[in-house]
Amino acid sequence: MRTEKIFFLAIVLLFSFISHAQNRMNKLSNEKSLYLKQHSTNPVDWMPWNKSALKLASEQNKLLIISVGYSSCHWCHVMEEETFSDDEAAKIMNSKFINIKVDREERPDVDELYMKSLVLMTGSGGWPMNIIALPDGSPIWGGTYLPKENWISVLKQISELYNERYDDVLDYSVKLKEGLSPKKIIKNEIKESELFYQIREASQIAYKSLDVENGGIKSNQKFHLPSLIDFFQKSSVQFSEKKYLDFVDLTLKNIAYGGINDHIDGGLHRYTVDSIWHIPHFEKMLYDNAQMLSVFSRAYKRNNDKVYKKLVDDIFDFVENNLTANNDLIFSSISAITEIGKDKIEGDYYVWNKDEIKTILEDDFELFSDYFNLNKFGFWEKNKYVLKRINDDDFYTKKYNLSSKILNTKISESINKLRKLKDNREKPVIDEKVLTSWNALTVIGLSNAFQSTGEKKFIDKAMSIVFAIEENLVNDDLIVKRSLSIGNEDILFLEDYSYLISAYLSLYQSTFNYDFIDKANALTSKAFSIFKDDKSSFLKFSSDQSLLFSENLFVNQDGVVPSANSVMCQNLFLLSHHTGNRDFLNTGKSMLNEISTQLISNSLDYMNWLSVSLEYYDNFYEVVISGKKSIEMAKEINSIYLPNILIAASKKDSEKYLLKNRYIKGENLIYVCVNNTCKYPVNTVEEALKLITNNNEQ
Repeated sequence: MRTEKIFFLAIVLLFSFISHAQNRMNKLSNEKSLYLKQHSTNPVDWMPWNKSALKLASEQNKLLIISVGYSSCHWCHVMEEETFSDDEAAKIMNSKFINIKVDREERPDVDELYMKSLVLMTGSGGWPMNIIALPDGSPIWGGTYLPKENWISVLKQISELYNERYDDVLDYSVKLKEGLSPKKIIKNEIKESELFYQIREASQIAYKSLDVENGGIKSNQKFHLPSLIDFFQKSSVQFSEKKYLDFVDLTLKNIAYGGINDHIDGGLHRYTVDSIWHIPHFEKMLYDNAQMLSVFSRAYKRNNDKVYKKLVDDIFDFVENNLTANNDLIFSSISAITEIGKDKIEGDYYVWNKDEIKTILEDDFELFSDYFNLNKFGFWEKNKYVLKRINDDDFYTKKYNLSSKILNTKISESINKLRKLKDNREKPVIDEKVLTSWNALTVIGLSNAFQSTGEKKFIDKAMSIVFAIEENLVNDDLIVKRSLSIGNEDILFLEDYSYLISAYLSLYQSTFNYDFIDKANALTSKAFSIFKDDKSSFLKFSSDQSLLFSENLFVNQDGVVPSANSVMCQNLFLLSHHTGNRDFLNTGKSMLNEISTQLISNSLDYMNWLSVSLEYYDNFYEVVISGKKSIEMAKEINSIYLPNILIAASKKDSEKYLLKNRYIKGENLIYVCVNNTCKYPVNTVEEALKLITNNNEQ
């Protein structure tokens, strides 16, 4: 009888626990976003961004809290644990506010608009981004991470202001909205003929902001900034500036050698908290790795440096082994946080205790320790080290009297041993969100890797991803979904279209399959039908901005990824050459004309635009190859770093615009055209390269 009572009591307690847990679940529990799910058990009455949430704020005349972040964001985790899980903070939030959680990766429009507001209000931005807004969504206060006490204080003050000084709050909101208006754009007065020289001058001004001792931008933190590196690598050739190339190589070597590079599992961390590329914020983002795959591929194409080739291979392995889904699409990120029981520990999976390495490596410990600086240079905290290189391989071959082959073997074997050791560690959480734009960036990176190395694994991977995108994310009407978790009926984003078009163009440059040009052409027409704005040359950020407090969201500044409009501008240029469509070319020129004043005066924010403008306003080469060996010849030219070049190739006669009337049976012909003026065809790659090089030197 006593046993039955105990059993009955246990059942009651179990159901009580389950009921309590269910009661604590807020409206994020049914969302597909990992980031939103991470907040689903908060005592805060979170709602997702939708019409219902905004309607409720209006009906109840309550201020909105709009909190934006992403699953791999370290400080997002900290604030969730310290502040949003606190009952006292939740009580104030629930009683006085309507609370909305936003995954910035699923809703980049919401993130972008409120980030612009935050920067305007405070001078800087970041995540978690916490905005307090009027019931219609108009922001009145913004901040990033705040401890619980500070957050509660802010909420009380803003609530009091709203109730007692409503007119002042409203006036501030109106002025802020005016500051975000796109009418602030100043149209260009620079003549087209002067733009090349203006861009050159802008590059010199931008150069003054570069850290020529450590690489990257002068800052206490270091980010990858692929658009910036690409521009200076490209312009070093076009402006004949050796110092630009020195900066590029310095930056890339420090990334490759630094703690921002995971020397064991491969892949790049998001950024470092110091100026020497050592201690990272440990999250790994797909967009960083995809873009840097392109950057390192182009650098390797330029100088065949084995350090760059290793990074290309390591990033590939990281994506293949850690982020690839069963359907061949690529997941978005890996968290910095390792969850061990109730503890959330940043970076624990990636750092090393010297003794554990010594135990497993034994006789090879001294070499490994020296190679990766398990010393004061590599020290992090709490007897932990972040692996960091300082010297090149030649230093160690001389110091230890080893051949390059033996050195590489010893280091590789040691890395493999540590990799097996890590298998026993608790792994950080992977955000299995699949984003079309970031997958397209990966296709571009892999395509560039193939062009630089000729290795089949890269193009095979690129093709598998693009086919998976077409199967899962693009329908027959060319509606491109943001992600697998967002349906066809929902909002569309220009970024997904622009990057996918760019991926198609890159694949053509790798395979010379004209189907990719046709796909890029069709998708471009579709994009203009969805996103075209009648008042400017730029395309709108998204297909539906009705829920935003401002319905004029255009994003032209290049950030951690290039702006969708700058990518589209490049797409238009390349397509105009491939298809002969002058409307594409003229539209692209109009975009550059509208934005040129900004990119000249504030070049660091427009690095991809600057790269694209060099294609429009400097010598641009069309290299058209026909004949039985055309593909082989094209791949050979592709393996050489030549900025401002487009290659078209066909083994047979073709009616396509660039290839028409270029085929003569039994001959291999290479036509080099610059700015629509063609040289007499030549028969060898060597002769073609002379035509390009000689013209560049003039």
